[in-house]
Amino acid sequence: MPVLDINELPNYCYEDYKRWEGDWELIYGVSYAMSPAPLIKHQRISNNIAWQLKNLLEDCSMCQALLPVDWKIDEQTVVRPDNLVVCGELENDAYLIKPDT
Repeated sequence: MPVLDINELPNYCYEDYKRWEGDWELIYGVSYAMSPAPLIKHQRISNNIAWQLKNLLEDCSMCQALLPVDWKIDEQTVVRPDNLVVCGELENDAYLIKPDT
């Protein structure tokens, strides 16, 4: 079986990503179609994690727990973690950009 060379794949950027329909992630310029909605068990666990994070962070005015949101790491990498914690001021409302968020 031939080995796929990643350099032979189309290379995309954030401007391309914004125009796509459906759920995608962009990693080093390579597009990845995300699977259909997670199973109910996954959603239940993710929701429990979100509640735990929210409760743990309620005394911190600079931190917040978020559910999936775009994290634009650079022009060729945009990922969407299931759960995340953001500390500090957000630079915009469209996506996260700071590496330490």
